[in-house]
Amino acid sequence: MEQQHELTPEEFKKMMQAKEQAAFSLLTAQTTRIMTNEDEFLDFLNKLADHVTTSVGNTVLVQAQLPNATAVLSIKEWEKRNVSVVKDANGYYPEGVYQFAPNGQRVDENGEVHTKFKLYKGYDASQTTNPEYARSVMNNARPISVFIGSNNPEKTRNIALCNSSPIRCIVYDPKQLIHTAEDISEKDELKYIPETKTVIIRKVARQEWFQRVAYEIALGIFHKQEGSMFDRSSRSFEAGIVSYLLCRSVGVDTSAFSFDLSGLPKRYPEQTSFRSMLETCQEIAHDLAYRLNNKLREQNTRNCAGDNRHLHFAKEG
Repeated sequence: MEQQHELTPEEFKKMMQAKEQAAFSLLTAQTTRIMTNEDEFLDFLNKLADHVTTSVGNTVLVQAQLPNATAVLSIKEWEKRNVSVVKDANGYYPEGVYQFAPNGQRVDENGEVHTKFKLYKGYDASQTTNPEYARSVMNNARPISVFIGSNNPEKTRNIALCNSSPIRCIVYDPKQLIHTAEDISEKDELKYIPETKTVIIRKVARQEWFQRVAYEIALGIFHKQEGSMFDRSSRSFEAGIVSYLLCRSVGVDTSAFSFDLSGLPKRYPEQTSFRSMLETCQEIAHDLAYRLNNKLREQNTRNCAGDNRHLHFAKEG
């Protein structure tokens, strides 16, 4: 049997550089597909909501290399969670997926600081000794979807969303929160009011309630972040992403969502800015999911005790 050539340090460096370039090329190509194909974009958002991996860029790489993955981490990160990656009969690890991790900073010739990255292999939960457990420890922050002691889980969730919002939500009449589509007119629709930094809730169809309120709350959060620079129309796309991610994380139907990608190349000529925007949307959605999760726990506890005093809203003026 022919002995394998042992790489010199220089050969190893060139090999790693080639692999890094291949991974960056894959990242670029898949980001282009996400920005131009709605099916690819929605599939990516689903992966982002389901905690497939640890960052936007790595989720893009997972989508390109292992589309059916459910949770991807390095061998070291799996071991921290008491999970092992399965080796074959010859003691080799399975085929992993390229991932990037921050690795310090560098300064270019113009004095600008850039983040350096190192390449590593990630492995899906299905490639571990206990796939079901591996998925559960990766996705342990998923919000509650069971409502104890409530005969109207959907309404319980809707109330929890407004009560956990970092943006003030006001309704005219708490008894008139949910109506059928026939009850809606243009003047009745909810909206975020920048002047008062408040979401005004009027009549919204039951099937749209959660996603519409989440969308308006997201607009308010972007307003808080950007101040006078905020422009409702310019943040409509991003607010839709936040609403989609939050709906997906709590099991609300997302089939009615659609995203117009035609303006993305102009708005985000650099892919890094597009992925940075997605990171921001992911952070906002995760924060809202965390707040909602805590509020649902409170409501479930009180429902079990037969105390419904927490189910309230502040009435306007």
